[in-house]
Parts: sequence; structure tokens; C-alpha cells
Amino acid sequence: MEKKAILPAVTIALLSCIALMLTVIGGLYAYNTFAGSAQPVAAQSSGTDKGPEWSASSITVGGNQEFMVVIKEVENPYEQGQKATQMAVYEIRSAGTAKADLYFVASRLLEYDFKLPDHSGQDAKGKGFSPLGVKKAVEESKKK
Repeated sequence: MEKKAILPAVTIALLSCIALMLTVIGGLYAYNTFAGSAQPVAAQSSGTDKGPEWSASSITVGGNQEFMVVIKEVENPYEQGQKATQMAVYEIRSAGTAKADLYFVASRLLEYDFKLPDHSGQDAKGKGFSPLGVKKAVEESKKK
């Protein structure tokens, strides 16, 4: 074979080896810079989602206990034809997988609960006020 026929083939092979070497070096540099020495992050699952008549917020208590608070406008169960804002709290239990279970914790009508300390002058903690009891306390304070 002639030298002139082999020279282009050797040049192409040499340039291909150099391109492959640069690709490997670039990939190793990118991995070591971005993935290999990346700082670990902790995801906080707190946030709020809103709709036209509802909102849902996740709350983390103590770093590991998660709750979902849903606030929704509903028909007032104690007054026909009236709207009320209801808050429901759910506990989120996850076994470390992508699946979680919701457990109902509590539910309150916020119209009555927000007015109680202003009108009754009583501390609402530990009294066990039912929504109707709170409503009566608010109505009695208005009559005074």
C-alpha cells in the first residue's frame, strides 16, 4: 500500500481517539463537579394548594409528624341556607414509600371558633366547646 492511502485513515482514527478521550474527560469532570460532590438536600413537604372554595396546607410538626389541613366553604350544618368555613385536619402516615395514608384528626366550623375569645371572655382551651356551644356563647355575648 501506498503511504498516501493510509495517511487519511490514520488521521481520522487518531482524531476519533482524541475526541473519545475528551468526551470521557469531560464526562468525568461533569460527574465529579455536579453529582459526585453534590451537597445532600432535605425536602420539606410543606406547601399550600388553593381552589375556588378550598385550600389545603401540609404542616410538619417536630420534624417528622405531618398533617394536612383542609379549609373548605360548606353549607352550615346548624343553620339552613347559610355557608360556613370548615377546617379539617388529617394526619399523614407514610411507610417511607411513595404511598401515604390520611387519618382524620379533627374538624371545626371556623365562624364560631374565631368569635369565641372576642365575645365570651373565656379561655377556649380545654373547655370542650362544641360548635353549637360556641354559637350559643357568641349569641349570649351579643345580647349583653
